[in-house]
This record gives sequence, structure tokens and C-alpha cells, in this order.
Amino acid sequence: MNVLKRLLHYVRPYWKTLIFVSILLILRTAANLIPPLLQREVIDRVIGEGRLSQLTMLIVALVVIHALSRVVDFGDLYLRHVVGERFIFDLRVRIYDHLQRLSLSFFESTSTGEIMSRVTNDVNALESFVTHGVALTVVDLFRLVGASIILLVLNWKLALVMLIPIPLMGVGLWIFNHRARPMYRRVRDRLGDINSSLQDKLAGIRVVQAFEQEEAELSSFRMVSQSYLQERIFAIRTWSIFFPALRFISTLGSALVLGFGAKMVVNGQLTLGTLVAFLSYIISFYEPLRRLTEVDNTFQQAIAAGERIFELLDRESDIQDAPGAVELGDIAGDAAFEGVHFRYGEADAVGDGDSQPLGDGDSQNVLHDITFSIAPGEAVALVGPSGAGKTSIANLLCRFYDPERGRVLVDGHNLRDVKVKSLRQHVAVVLQDTFLFNTTVRENLRYGKPEASESAMISAAKAAYAHEFIQELPEGYDTEIGERGVKLSGGQKQRLALARAILADPRILILDEATSSVDAEAEYLIQQALDEVMKGRTALIIAHRLSTIRDADKIIALEDGHIREVGSHQELLSQDGLYSQLYRRQLELGGAS
Repeated sequence: MNVLKRLLHYVRPYWKTLIFVSILLILRTAANLIPPLLQREVIDRVIGEGRLSQLTMLIVALVVIHALSRVVDFGDLYLRHVVGERFIFDLRVRIYDHLQRLSLSFFESTSTGEIMSRVTNDVNALESFVTHGVALTVVDLFRLVGASIILLVLNWKLALVMLIPIPLMGVGLWIFNHRARPMYRRVRDRLGDINSSLQDKLAGIRVVQAFEQEEAELSSFRMVSQSYLQERIFAIRTWSIFFPALRFISTLGSALVLGFGAKMVVNGQLTLGTLVAFLSYIISFYEPLRRLTEVDNTFQQAIAAGERIFELLDRESDIQDAPGAVELGDIAGDAAFEGVHFRYGEADAVGDGDSQPLGDGDSQNVLHDITFSIAPGEAVALVGPSGAGKTSIANLLCRFYDPERGRVLVDGHNLRDVKVKSLRQHVAVVLQDTFLFNTTVRENLRYGKPEASESAMISAAKAAYAHEFIQELPEGYDTEIGERGVKLSGGQKQRLALARAILADPRILILDEATSSVDAEAEYLIQQALDEVMKGRTALIIAHRLSTIRDADKIIALEDGHIREVGSHQELLSQDGLYSQLYRRQLELGGAS
């Protein structure tokens, strides 16, 4: 019931429209309760007593009432479905807004397909809750009460006969509710599995085709879809049994009334017209009951979908502004790590292999007692084998995570005491795996600074050695570059990412080796662009090709989450330690020159 209450809370903004819809539905219900009384008059007075003079008036009244009912139907259907669509729109936007504020750990531990399933399928499942659930429940209850009163007035003995099947209907509804909610929850979970599987397989379609694994992936997808199919068939079988059985029980009431009523007409205890009207009102009594059970089915589906949606909305970000957090204004750009220990949480996944098995004690930390500083305008490089903790340090400086112990500071401010938004306005990240949006070059460049002028954008592109190739694209800066920039080469994507960072004009720049996956020509151009980007900025460079960081002001060599060495390129080579070993290994492999 808690989920249902929360769903009703989300419906509250539309209460005025829903009240108006309810009034329309009540008017329609009232109009639908009148025709049987007119029919009784036609049978008992016009036919039974031969009063033909009243026939025209009764028929005209019948036609007018049906016409008014159809007009009300139009307003009801239009308004209900518009409210339903607005509800879905507002809820979906609210969920997306919430998703953007969640920490990276959530996205690293939850598949994109599962998230999409909740934002699309589960939200859509609530549309019927608004259009058919809330308003129709009110009107059906009104219709049920109205029909009950009229039936009791017409003949209370037949009304009691009509109630005989009601306990059976109540038992059936209880059994159905007991099964429905977990059943629909399983259906929604399996649908989420399909979306997750589909997203994963399509994202890796090049690998699938390269290794000729189409049949294996098809078999895997078939298994996931089969699970969904089985849950759907079980759900279909359940309500296919329940609703016809419910309708059969309601027909028992009509049959009993017809049997007893026929005897009463023959015995002169009841007029034929009253019996016909009574049978018509039985429809007005049982139909709302049947529809209320169908609405209950809608509620059960909505609750199952709502549970999944509220699980998402109730998820809080691990990174939040502390009470009294300050705005980080203009900064010089110095950064410092003081005794930082860090580990990823149980649900957190990691993007660069920096994670370690979790357990008790400091030995399970990804970073151990990390202490170093970066002066304003200084370029500091992080080197080390995979899993050394390089990306974890960068993540902490962006405050994607908080350290378990110790402090990360910018301009002397502990990042825990700074508003996250104000910090990230001063930081730009250029990743090795460049992400570009499926839109134009222009919109990608201006992503971090939408208000940038045309001349500033072009200057940034020139600084990143990207202007020339952009001009050669079919529509220049207005060229659509496809999903993740698929229409561009690796080097072109990297230069666009660098131009985007230049245009954002950050004081602190984090570079995840930008040249590790491009050819020699692209590497030369990107290196030239990097030199331009880092001028006057504090730079933290995650380096894989050690040849690219020989001119760094400071190099920090990491291993197993510990700082092993700190110094310049020449100083570290002379120490014959970790950095020297890594450098010689790359020379042997042709990775340095």
C-alpha cells in the first residue's frame, strides 16, 4: 500500500483535471442509470396499458440521454488520456533528473539496459493507472452505489438474491491479488533483463561479429527472452482464468434474479417492466464490480512497476554537498592529496582495473596513504602498471568518489566542504576512451560551455589541431558525427575532446593518455594540441606511453596503490627503480623513443 500511496502522491498535481473528469464520469453514470427506467415505462405503460401518446416523448428522452452520454464520453476520454500522458512525461523527466545526480558507483554497478527499462517500460506501465485506475475507480464506486439503491427500491427481495454470488467474487479477488503483485514484478524484472542483454550485445556488436559469435549470442538472448515469455504466459494464464471465472459468477446472479423474477411476474408480485429494468440494473451493478477487479489488476501492475521506479528514485548519491558546503569561486588551481586511503564500495565497479577484492582492513584499499601536491600551472604525471590506482586518483580529484581516509584539497579547500557543482566547473577531463554525443561537431564542442561564441569555438578547435579536418567534413561544424563519434577516426575524436576542454577553459585539466590508441601522425598532432591545452593550467596526466610525459614537472610512479617514486623524468631514470623499469620495458617494445 505504501507504493500505491506514493503513486497517488505523484498524481496529485493533476487533481483538478481528475476531479473534472470524475464529475463527467458521474454525469455519464447518472445518465446511464436513467434509460432502464424509461424502458420500464415503455413496457408497462405504452405497451401494457396502451398509452401511445407517451411513446414519442419517452423515445426522444432516451435518444437525448444517449447523445449527452456520448458527448460526456468525448470529454472524459480526451482529458483522462491527456492527464495520463502528462503524468508519464513528468515522471520520466523527474527520473532522468534524479539519475543525473547519482554517483558513478551506481552506473558502474547497474546495466544501462536495466536503467532504460525502468525509465521507459516501467513508467509506461503506469499510464493505465492514471487513465483507467484513479478516475474509473471513483465513478465505478458511484455507479455501484447508485445501482444498489435503485435495485433495492425496485424490489428488495430480488436485490438480496442478486447479492448471493458476491462472497465468491470476494474470495476470487483475494486469491488473484495474492498472486498478482509478485507475478507482475517478475514480469517487469525479466523485461529489464531483456533490455539489459540487448543493450550489452548491441554495444559489443563489432566484437560479436569479429569473433563470429552471432549464434552464441542469439542463443543467450533467446534464453533471456524465454524467461520473459514464461513469466508472461503464466501471467496471461492467471488472469485468463480469473476474469472469465469472475464473469461467470456474475452471470449466476443474473440467472438467479431471472428465475425468481419470472416466478414473481407470473404470480403477479412484479410487473414485467420492473423485471426488465431490474435485469438492466444488474448490469450496472455487476459491470462496476467486474471493472473494479480489472482496475485492481491495473493497480497490481502499477504497484509492481512503481516498486522498481521508487527503488531508483530512493537511491541516493554517494556524493552530496555537506551542510554548509561553500562555493568554490575563482581558483589558482593547486591540488593536494593528504594521507588518502580509498576503496570502492561493495556495489561499485571500476573502469580501469584499479579495483581490488574487498574485505576488512587497509590491505583491501585501492589507494594507500597517498600524499602529494600539484602547484598551480604544474603538470604532474601518474604512471604505473594496470591496477596501480591512477584512475582512482583522478576520480577523487573530480570528486566522483570520496576517500575512505585522508583529504583531497583544491586551493586549500577540502573537497568534502565544497559544492560539487562549483568544483566541476573548474575541472575538465579528457578520457582515453573519448565520448562524443550523437549530434553535431558544434554541439559537442560547446557541450561544456554552451554560451561560447563562434570565434571562441573555432579558436579552441584550431588550438586542438581540429579545425582543418572539421572544415573538410560534409557540413563542417554542423556535421552529425554519429553515436560516440563513429564517423570520425580515433585521432579526430581525441582532438575534438581536447578542443571541448580548451573551450571550457578549466583551471584543472585531467588527461587520461590521449595518444595510446592512435597512429603516429595522429599522436604527433594530439601531442601538439596537449601542449597547447596545458598552458597555464594545472594538469594531472595519466600516462601509458612514457615518452609523452618526459617534460612533465613531476612524475609519480604508483604500484599496488602506493606511491613508489616521485621526481622528474631524468631523476627517476637515474634511480633505476619502478619508473626506470617501465621505461626500459617500453623501449624494448618500441613504445618509447
